[in-house]
Amino acid sequence: MNTADQIVTAALHEFYGQGFHATGVDQLSSAADVTKRTLYRHFPSKDHLIDAALHLRDAQFFERMQCHVEAMPVTDRLMAYLSYLESWGKEAGFHGCTFINAAAEYADHDAAPHVIANMHKQRVRDYLRTLCTRAGASSPDLLADQLFLIGEGLIVAMQVMGCSEPILRAAKRSAAALLQSGSNSEQG
Repeated sequence: MNTADQIVTAALHEFYGQGFHATGVDQLSSAADVTKRTLYRHFPSKDHLIDAALHLRDAQFFERMQCHVEAMPVTDRLMAYLSYLESWGKEAGFHGCTFINAAAEYADHDAAPHVIANMHKQRVRDYLRTLCTRAGASSPDLLADQLFLIGEGLIVAMQVMGCSEPILRAAKRSAAALLQSGSNSEQG
């Protein structure tokens, strides 16, 4: 791993655990095991490092999610999206979604972290639309948006309340009902 990658990886870990504003440059350089001068040589500002960390997280999230979901048969992939979120929520050190957290800390819709968070969420929605289309949904856009909202609600609920079985069951039942109503309308 080169120095820039080392810095970004360490920064993502720190930002995820403590927040973007609460994490200082001294802490970031220490976590990356580099001097502040080296950090600034690779990233001219903390904002540049935040952007790089968010792009890294986007790549990591999609790689893991796609591996999990696409290991399933096509007919099970929509529910596999929620099972991926569930397994993520059960991981030690789960602090919710980096992008939801970034959008909360940078509430201005024009702020770079908020823009990157929006792009990530749009990418998730697009992926879900692709899955819904492949599954033969009659209204893939609507179904994808509904599954997206269930998933986002699940992420926030797990962050705030923990990964409790009642929350997980409710999300799965909601998604299963959506999928069932979609298949009934296709048959009717």
